[in-house]
Parts: sequence; C-alpha cells; structure tokens
Amino acid sequence: MESLKQLYKVGHGPSSSHTMGPEYASHYFLDVAPDADSYKVILYGSLALTGKGHLTDVSIKEVFDTRVVDIVFNVEEKDLPHENTMDFIAYKNNIQLGKKRYYSIGGGEIP
Repeated sequence: MESLKQLYKVGHGPSSSHTMGPEYASHYFLDVAPDADSYKVILYGSLALTGKGHLTDVSIKEVFDTRVVDIVFNVEEKDLPHENTMDFIAYKNNIQLGKKRYYSIGGGEIP
C-alpha cells in the first residue's frame, strides 16, 4: 500500500518536482528556522526557468503564509549539483540565521 501512496500524490501545478518538492522543502526549512522575521528562497535551474508557469512560487508562498518571503528566480547560475536546486535563507533583524539547500528530485521527493 505504501507504493500506491508514492505513485499518486496530489499537489499544485503540472509538475511535482516544481510544486510538491518546493512545498515540502518550505515546511522542512520552517521547522529549522521558525523564529526568523523574513526568508529568501532562491530557485535555480529548471525551477528558475519554468517555476512561474508551474506555480512553484505559489506553492512556496502558501507554506510561508503571512511570513515575509522573497522568492528569487536565478536563471544565471548554471553550475548546479541538481537541476532543481533551491536555497532557503532565514533572517532576523537583517542578520542571516541559517541557510539550507534542497533538491527536488521528482515525485515531491527531497533527499
């Protein structure tokens, strides 16, 4: 039964790697830095190139809810460890509290 749950997942947009993966990464990062007063998410590779059309930013903003989150679509960086790379950064009083990199490898999976 676990395998069926892995095959069929419901999320926003046409691509689980562009919506579910970033959504899960957003939840994970909020657990790491819940007390920040602002956040920045930098999307690279395919997420930066097609994220708007795939609703990547919408998925992330829904998780951050009323928190301040700046989403950057970095289409310039090409030397990436994975095509769906994301950096999450937390700030408090304009001082960086933490940073974490995630990879959306498909099917909503974040290794």
